[in-house]
Amino acid sequence: MNIHIEELKRKANALPETPGIYLMKDAHGSIVYVGKAKSLKARVVSYFRKNQQHTSKTIRMVHNITDFDTIGVDTELDALLLECQLIQKLHPMYNRQMNHAANYAYLDLSHHTFQPQAARTPYAVGPFRRVKQLPMLAELLSETYQLQCINPVTRMRIEAQLPLVKALSESDKWHEINQFFVGKETGFFDLCEQRLSYLTDHLLFEEAQKLHQRCKAARSFYQEICKINTFWHSPELLVTAPLLSKEGSDKQLIKCYQIQFGQIVHSEICRGVGRFQPIKRSLEPRLMTNADLDPVCILIHFQDDTKMREAFRQENS
Repeated sequence: MNIHIEELKRKANALPETPGIYLMKDAHGSIVYVGKAKSLKARVVSYFRKNQQHTSKTIRMVHNITDFDTIGVDTELDALLLECQLIQKLHPMYNRQMNHAANYAYLDLSHHTFQPQAARTPYAVGPFRRVKQLPMLAELLSETYQLQCINPVTRMRIEAQLPLVKALSESDKWHEINQFFVGKETGFFDLCEQRLSYLTDHLLFEEAQKLHQRCKAARSFYQEICKINTFWHSPELLVTAPLLSKEGSDKQLIKCYQIQFGQIVHSEICRGVGRFQPIKRSLEPRLMTNADLDPVCILIHFQDDTKMREAFRQENS
């Protein structure tokens, strides 16, 4: 049992009901977990109450906590971004998400091979978060484009499914593969549909099901690349977040974030989007790094969620 639990409860109950970050510490003063909250009080208090929904990892962590610090912020989005920044900087032992940006991979396709890279090379594409899916994607693309690396038996099967691909040059095939990994227009998914049609027409349903699952994962991977690259290459975007303030405060206040090429260049609390004054600043586009991926994905997901909530509100108003 944690002998500090009552003291921690009292400290948590004194927290404000506003958004922020909390940093859990062990007996050595080391930060073992970083979390974010819409309401610091509600979130931190929940750790020190008996809760059957707590995972074994959470129970172990709470047992070792002797203190915590908090950092207040304006919005939920601020909390998400600061949490990500601190996790990448501190690497707390109990944080899993956003704690492995250094392990995100690039792919070098320049020698007509799939070469994962820890750092960017002149001809590399990426970085990619879903590193574990890269071997499956390399295998699926190699089969579909009938690359020289596949074995003769596999080649014979795929040639029957996609006879026209055999006529493509190696350069054309690798151009299409590169298009896939940079999120540009590609004929790869049309070829996948042709393969699936062949397999179902020949009653090879089990093989078709396996291919369908791999193609579905490949499409999800590709769609994420497209979203990230579109966001990263946009010269001007605006994301808004409501101020999560104490009850009785002005609920019309929002925080606007001016984003250029994936980076927040200016933010301002104002009364409506129409009152926001963007600054005149032109960032030059740059190559994305491993550390950029998680913050960009946070901004994209927050933007998507905001659009969904607004669409739902309009439908039900």
